[in-house]
Amino acid sequence: MGAWEYAVETWTLGIDSADREEFEDKLNEYEKQGWELVNVFPQIGGSMRDISVNFNQISLNEKRYKECKM
Repeated sequence: MGAWEYAVETWTLGIDSADREEFEDKLNEYEKQGWELVNVFPQIGGSMRDISVNFNQISLNEKRYKECKM
């Protein structure tokens, strides 16, 4: 039987074209460890006229398999 394990990481760089390669490299590292990207939550700051994404939080999950005792 499997159970999900979750992790939330903070990503301080943007996810625009300038940081895209680094972001993809990081996601590939997580994938090699068995993690899968679930969602990206932008953390928005600023005022009504000057809204910006200060950082992003990425949500990951991993399926953990436990031995069944019969």
